[in-house]
Amino acid sequence: MRYIVFLCLIACGLVADISKFDNSKYEYLEFEENERAKFLILDESMNIQNVISVHKSQGNRVVVDLPDDDRHFVIVLQNPKLKTKNEPSLVDSIKSTQKEQKFSAYEGMYERNKFMGGILGFEPYKFNYLLPVNYSINREQTHNKGEEAKFQISVKKLLFSDLLAKNLDLYFAYTQQSFWSVYDGKNSRPFRESNYEPSLFMTYPIDNYPLFFDQLAFGYIHQSNGGGTLNSRSWDRIFVQGIYSYDNFALSLKAWHRIKEDSTKDDNPDITDYLGYGELTLGYLFNHKHAVSLTLRNNLKSDNKGSVLIDYSYPIYKNLYLYIQYFSGYGESLIDYNRSIDRVGVGFLFSR
Repeated sequence: MRYIVFLCLIACGLVADISKFDNSKYEYLEFEENERAKFLILDESMNIQNVISVHKSQGNRVVVDLPDDDRHFVIVLQNPKLKTKNEPSLVDSIKSTQKEQKFSAYEGMYERNKFMGGILGFEPYKFNYLLPVNYSINREQTHNKGEEAKFQISVKKLLFSDLLAKNLDLYFAYTQQSFWSVYDGKNSRPFRESNYEPSLFMTYPIDNYPLFFDQLAFGYIHQSNGGGTLNSRSWDRIFVQGIYSYDNFALSLKAWHRIKEDSTKDDNPDITDYLGYGELTLGYLFNHKHAVSLTLRNNLKSDNKGSVLIDYSYPIYKNLYLYIQYFSGYGESLIDYNRSIDRVGVGFLFSR
């Protein structure tokens, strides 16, 4: 017996149907012109086992073979209409011959995020978190409280897929990081600093090429804090980023070049002396639960200025995680880009 659960994302909502494949009943996809679909196959633990892409030119029906003794879930991404047909001779049949493929933890996260993007239009980009307690070991000069709250909102939106070339996708992303002096009741609990980071970039998979990285991203980043004349900070960059993943390990190497500004309008002409010209991120997932990542920045100069960011998360309930963050060095926020800070935060992570 082969059972399959289709979770179909269509305009009217989420439809679930349990169907048995036999000679008299088939599930097939009804395509529009140039339409395509993607099947995301997961086991009962929601670990991705395979991804199958289908285009209209391949036929109208997809038959997916699953192990007889296992229960699997198939999520239909970018899907056309799903129908049941008792006359299979009317359409061409296509049978997947792809071997079972093991996906790394990063690739699994990437596919799940694309699934969320199919539902909401937006998908997670960087970490989304809330740190109700964010304690500074060496208090910044910009405020008189060592304790505050910190949160980050980060999403991206696929603007165009297969732009100029197959699998070359164009994204818009927005990240906001805010530092809230919520414990400073005497001063009406103000927001000490908010950093706004819109970006526009392209991604392209290169795992089929004899290169180390699996995916390449390149584009433009703007970051600013919207501050007044004395507290204003901003800079613009172009960047290139390579991503590699294997099993539960992921690596990201990102390099950037600052776009020069008019010297009379530049709020922070020496920012690269503290934030450097790139960053290296290493991440590992232990037992599908404990996720640890390390992000390093350095200006690669004799004064050796840079930063270390360590993230740890553990699942609490579904998409809610315990989150611990440690930062040491320069550039946690734009207002303090040239001040060294040691800070520990504890709170909740909403996507990883």
